[in-house]
Amino acid sequence: MFGWRRRFWNFLLKLAKDQPSWTITAQPGPATGPFHWKNRRLSARELCRLQTMPDDYQVLGSLSAVQRQIGNAVPSALAEMIALHIRRRLLGDPSAGEIRPTLVPSKRGDRPPPEPVRRVPQTYRSLVGEHAAHPGTGKGHRAVRRASTG
Repeated sequence: MFGWRRRFWNFLLKLAKDQPSWTITAQPGPATGPFHWKNRRLSARELCRLQTMPDDYQVLGSLSAVQRQIGNAVPSALAEMIALHIRRRLLGDPSAGEIRPTLVPSKRGDRPPPEPVRRVPQTYRSLVGEHAAHPGTGKGHRAVRRASTG
């Protein structure tokens, strides 16, 4: 849940094949997503593509430095759209409305096929069974606070 002064939670977030990407954070850590659906960190090229940067654009530095730069960046397609609208509205350039944006990704075909289901490793099979219910309400910290204040 998003709300005023609430922290964005990005621990172990994975990309879905048929959903928009999670936010790319500028403060990466070892368990900070988004991760590829095949349980790996995203490459610098993949991070750039999520931010609609052109394929020939290069970001220099280590992977954490690259993620910090990309996480702080405005998506290129968004910047291009804003610039075209400013050009048309504020500068009065009527031809700006006819310019096709070059950085907006084209619609792609079908999503990739699902990953094959694998057997659960023996190590985790002891966790199968009945367990106590989760103690929380599932409605976030605000609901717990209201319930305690009456």
